[in-house]
Amino acid sequence: MKAPSRVKRTLLLATGAGLAAFVWGLAAGETQRAWQIYFVNFLFWSGIAQGGVAMAAVYRMTNAGWGDHFRRVGEGMIAFLPVSFLLYCGLVAGGGGIFPWMHEVFHGKEVWLDPIFVFARDGAVFLFLLWISGRFVLTTVRPELGLLKERAHGKELSWWVERATRDWKGWEKESALSIRRLARLTPLLLISFAVLYSFIGFDLVMSLDPHWFSTLFGWLYFLHAFYAALVVVTMLAVLSRTWFGTAVDVAEHRWHDMGRFVFGFCLLSGGFFWSQFLVIWYGNLPEETSYLLKRFYSQPWEPLMWASIVLAYLFPLAVFLSRRVKQMPKAMFVICTMILVALFLERFIAVVPFLWDEPVIPFGVMELLVTLGFGALFVRSWVAFAERVPLIPAEPP
Repeated sequence: MKAPSRVKRTLLLATGAGLAAFVWGLAAGETQRAWQIYFVNFLFWSGIAQGGVAMAAVYRMTNAGWGDHFRRVGEGMIAFLPVSFLLYCGLVAGGGGIFPWMHEVFHGKEVWLDPIFVFARDGAVFLFLLWISGRFVLTTVRPELGLLKERAHGKELSWWVERATRDWKGWEKESALSIRRLARLTPLLLISFAVLYSFIGFDLVMSLDPHWFSTLFGWLYFLHAFYAALVVVTMLAVLSRTWFGTAVDVAEHRWHDMGRFVFGFCLLSGGFFWSQFLVIWYGNLPEETSYLLKRFYSQPWEPLMWASIVLAYLFPLAVFLSRRVKQMPKAMFVICTMILVALFLERFIAVVPFLWDEPVIPFGVMELLVTLGFGALFVRSWVAFAERVPLIPAEPP
């Protein structure tokens, strides 16, 4: 099923506007602002895409049966990961100036923060995650695509479906083979996501201030990516009701289950966030306080920091206690939109104060358009997947 043409046109225009705003920023001499918002959005949307695939892996690992539609929405985020790697290459080529170790040598860290070594190892991380995620999604959708091909009765299907179902062996054999392969791929993907995304948090974000360190920062970084992915899965599932006509296929109580999933990781990520303070306090670690002091007790970051905490943790804690709210897709969409904004603020505040010393928040029309462009590109990639793989998993024969 195809998404409405107006939706795809709007996403294309938004992506073009974001690209134009980024190029304008570079041409107008706002190089620092252009690259830092590029970097923030790269981290944010790449983490969501990888987290969406990880969400599908969690669903598989636990043998869940309550929300195959939500699982498929998460699997569809694989479509953004190749785009994400190209964006990483763009960051390496032109945005390296935002990293202090690009133009300064830090004693004792000369080898680890060598620019070629940093970009090479992180590029290898993104490539490995792209590969393992692609293997996982192809393995999980192949039986259904083969069944779709059989039921097409010779109708022409997309080249991707034809390639994904090459050497098709029939539903029963393919299903059994898929289960065996997923038994190996699923834990490998989840462990890789947790470890390597924590590594990315340490390596790309914490290195913006090579003199500061925190043992919990990387783990919180990966957990926020997963939390944001659950939020976006919910939002895309709501949009798919209109775009792909899935409203009649997803029962009301399934939304309640997804709401509890989001709520659970709201509590978990909030607990990790609070743990930073506990570790610093009972461990008496003043060397770890610089990050928090700049964001909680200095302008212009203090209001943004508190806004992100309220919207990401306290607000969901209040509204998700209601069972009825979790059963209303439109209400879930509004709530998840607010959480997504808060998590974007968290990623923005995690990065930009390392780079920006002016007394005003560097977020204007250019930053807004670049952010909308990234978001539109993400959604357009997901739509391309959803047009080729049914969002409602096929029933076995």
